[in-house]
Amino acid sequence: MTTTTTRQRSARITPPPAAVAVRRRRTARVAGAALATLTAISLPATALLDTADRPFVRALAGAAFVTVAALEVVVGWGLYVLLRDRSHSPAYAALVSRGGYAVLLVAAAGRLLWPGGDGVAGFRSDWSLALVVLGLHLLVTAIALWSARRVPAPVVVGVAVAGTASLFGALGGRLPAPDLLPGGGPLMVALLGEVVLLAWLLMTGRDADGR
Repeated sequence: MTTTTTRQRSARITPPPAAVAVRRRRTARVAGAALATLTAISLPATALLDTADRPFVRALAGAAFVTVAALEVVVGWGLYVLLRDRSHSPAYAALVSRGGYAVLLVAAAGRLLWPGGDGVAGFRSDWSLALVVLGLHLLVTAIALWSARRVPAPVVVGVAVAGTASLFGALGGRLPAPDLLPGGGPLMVALLGEVVLLAWLLMTGRDADGR
């Protein structure tokens, strides 16, 4: 009788595989949509920095980066939910590092939004530190993806390479790629890693196993 009751309780607590699969797909889709949106916003927002001497343009760029920071939190949480079961510690570290990047990005955007602040020069200075954290996040995320044992190897390698290159560029090294956006070279490399993550999220949103 006791064994039967225990099994019944376990069945109520543990969701069926179909429900888990649906939840994973939904999480991947939300995180993927957030990542696609923030990527689409980041590029024009960075381009606006070249003409941010006008108050309206500077405020618009600042608001865009605050929006990006909010979406970063959504992506970080989605990745954590998808990876925590098989790779809890690295997934948690990835969540914290992505959250740290979001906080630093909001602080940098405040330079653009605060009247009489340091403007673009102050933003770029603070953003360079934030990009170091973003590169670190990509490396930690690659470890979490590898530890989960359910992610294709090209995804893990792509994210790891992007994180390494982003860290190298943000810390002052020369990147073997043209700086398509002035002052945004490390961002462009990091975005390559984000695109790889986006591809995996879209694949996971279609297939709950993420394979």
